[in-house]
Amino acid sequence: MSTCIDCTALEAELRSTLSEKRFVHSLAVSQTCKDLSCQYGEELDQNVLSACGLMHDMVREWDGRKLLSYAHDHSLVLEDEEWEYPVLLHAPVAADLLAKRGFPAQLCLAVRHHSLGSVAMGRMGLVLYLADYLEPNRSHLDKQIRQQLLQAPTLERLCLLVMEMEGQYLQKKGKARAKVSQTLYEYVQGGGRL
Repeated sequence: MSTCIDCTALEAELRSTLSEKRFVHSLAVSQTCKDLSCQYGEELDQNVLSACGLMHDMVREWDGRKLLSYAHDHSLVLEDEEWEYPVLLHAPVAADLLAKRGFPAQLCLAVRHHSLGSVAMGRMGLVLYLADYLEPNRSHLDKQIRQQLLQAPTLERLCLLVMEMEGQYLQKKGKARAKVSQTLYEYVQGGGRL
């Protein structure tokens, strides 16, 4: 069963509200979501998945004050790190806005957890989390490393590899993984499947 979402209209909306760089990123994440879903044999609604990739960063360019204000005004339940680093609030704020617009629950859940990851993010969330990291325009991965990562036999194995790379980056910056991210890492490392 397919959910009818007009992705052409969503693209037009994003083109008018995002910078060119963020818009191109959103298009690439949408395509990477579909590519990962196909590569790993995920039975996800491709229309919903495409919309998920498009809309994940819909408020990423809001400033921290606006994100904090929205989170307070709408009593969003947040991770400690999201309060500490307001840029992370773009995920729960976007998810709340999308839910209010009637988007499917699994899309909203995926958008909610795409920044830090979560054991509660579901399969669509896992695909989005990975697509956001792996989309080909990202400058933190060269083509060879990206191709090596995409040789992972399962999405869970790919998730571990991505989280190990993120962990190394955070360690270099002198930062710890968010608690929710660490829980996800330990869950998948222990053989858990989302």
